[in-house]
Amino acid sequence: MTELVQTSPGIHPEALAPLADVVFGEEYFAKPYPLYDQLREAGPAHRVTAPDGSMVWLVTRYADVRQGLADQRLARHPRHNTDGYAGIPLPEELWVTLATTDPPHHTRLRSLINAAFTRRRIESLRPRVNEVVDELLDRMAEQEHGADLVTALAAPLPITVICDLLGIPEAERGTFRRYTDAIVGTDREASAQGCRDMVAFLKRMITLKREQPDDALITGLIEARDQDDRLTENEMVGMAFMILIGGYDTTLSMISSAALALLRDPERLAELRADPGLLTGAVEELLRFEPPVQNAIRRFATEDMEIGEVPIPAGSAVVLSIGSAGRDPRQYGCPARLDFHREESTHVSFGYGPHFCPGAQLGRMEVGVAVHKLFDRFPDLALAESGELRYRPGFTFRELSSLPVTWGNA
Repeated sequence: MTELVQTSPGIHPEALAPLADVVFGEEYFAKPYPLYDQLREAGPAHRVTAPDGSMVWLVTRYADVRQGLADQRLARHPRHNTDGYAGIPLPEELWVTLATTDPPHHTRLRSLINAAFTRRRIESLRPRVNEVVDELLDRMAEQEHGADLVTALAAPLPITVICDLLGIPEAERGTFRRYTDAIVGTDREASAQGCRDMVAFLKRMITLKREQPDDALITGLIEARDQDDRLTENEMVGMAFMILIGGYDTTLSMISSAALALLRDPERLAELRADPGLLTGAVEELLRFEPPVQNAIRRFATEDMEIGEVPIPAGSAVVLSIGSAGRDPRQYGCPARLDFHREESTHVSFGYGPHFCPGAQLGRMEVGVAVHKLFDRFPDLALAESGELRYRPGFTFRELSSLPVTWGNA
């Protein structure tokens, strides 16, 4: 249950009465935006009970979210937590990832990951992305007029690309999806076990690459550890962990959410088909409209501070709602409507500031290729009338677990 116990100055208590019984449950996972609308109007920041049972300050207005993403007083490392937040009990190796460190430690790790995600390297992957999408759509076309788009395209594409990038053998690629499903869910113990399983999996992959080096990224991380002494053993594992999780779940979400949004908006889909030059802007608008990360990883106030004039005590856990920020009418005209001609490209769906997603360009490219080829190959693609849209329970990620579609005479 979401308990709203404090609001911004000047908000009347009766304004929040309709929110008292809100639950972060199936209704929220399927349709989070009505709740965000209410929260934004009620105040800039609210003390709520997150799905894992911990109390956090949820920030929902665009300006406050963007400012918070860049504010170094909101630290990532849990050592700054003094407000009782338990979180997921992470293995030792994951205390030193990009997601859990702050400058200057984070700055050093970020410089290494930036070297792996240069624009040139990402563009060099485009032929492979095109090849994989074509192969997946060929298989999808064999399924006699109907398929689950998550299983057929949105999940296998990022798995293949990110595993290619890291150098994970094909025989091992089916293993880690089970771990990620647990890690990004709302079950605290399942998340912890998924983290432990993933760490063990990556350690096994690192041992394999030490014995059989190649030109992929895990081998590069090993060289940075063993030769240049730029990474500790735990940092190497943590880096590979973040690349796998960040490269898989977010891209799966982006592809499936983009396809669903377009299938629900025939006018925008027709507009995009008529003018493929709109694709770049369309990807940005789709990211604003349905960001894969709904609520950013928790941060902790390192000192007493204010967010939108709401006092936030030092040590408090703060969650910046990216999903809400993208629908804020203070920033966007008609935010619940897709508009491929928006002049402002200000969304924070890849973050903002020091923790901006290093794989943003790769994600954009995969989504653009997937969307273009999908609707070109299946011009009569439609949502299955009898199919059920299901979202995985999750407070951080918004991710379809199934997206049934049809084509032809089905």
